[in-house]
Amino acid sequence: ISKQMKLVAELIAAKDQRGNGVNRDVFTVYMGGFDGHSELKATMNNRLPALDNAIKKFWMEMKAQGISERVTVVIGSEFGRTTTMNSNRGSDHGWGGNYFAFGGDIKGGR
Repeated sequence: ISKQMKLVAELIAAKDQRGNGVNRDVFTVYMGGFDGHSELKATMNNRLPALDNAIKKFWMEMKAQGISERVTVVIGSEFGRTTTMNSNRGSDHGWGGNYFAFGGDIKGGR
C-alpha cells in the first residue's frame, strides 16, 4: 500500500505536467488481507500498522507539497463485519461498510 500511495503522491506532484483540462483527480489504491473470519485480532495487528504508516507518509507528503487543504482522503471497505466474535475468534460478514474521510474540505465534528 505504501508503494501505491507514493505513486499517487508523485502523480499529484506532477499534475501540471500531465496536461491542461484536469481540475480534479481521483485515485484508487487497494490493500487486501482484512477478511478476518478467524484470528481477527492477529489479522488487524498485522495489517493496520502498514495502512497507518502509508497514510501517515502520504499525508506528510501532501503537507510538504503545500496542498493538504485541497486533498481529501476517503478510506472504505466493500463490506461490513459483525460486531460479535465467531467461534474462530474472527468476525463474519455483516451489514454496511466501513468508511472514514479526512482532509482539505472535510468539516468534521458536526
